[in-house]
Amino acid sequence: MTCYLHQDAEDANRFTLYERWNEPTVEAFVKNQMEVKLYRKSYEEKLPAMLQSPRTVSVLHYIKEWHRE
Repeated sequence: MTCYLHQDAEDANRFTLYERWNEPTVEAFVKNQMEVKLYRKSYEEKLPAMLQSPRTVSVLHYIKEWHRE
């Protein structure tokens, strides 16, 4: 899994976090994270107190990435 955190350029209190993972479904990812990754449970418990609005979840399909040389 890879995790990316971005801060909004216009609102310093707004962040976007996205993860790239190998599980075939969201359900498999959540199950794996909650059962295997002990830090994830702690993170999920603390998250609501840190949010200004409810969390939204989107599933994106990877197409390609580019790197400058």
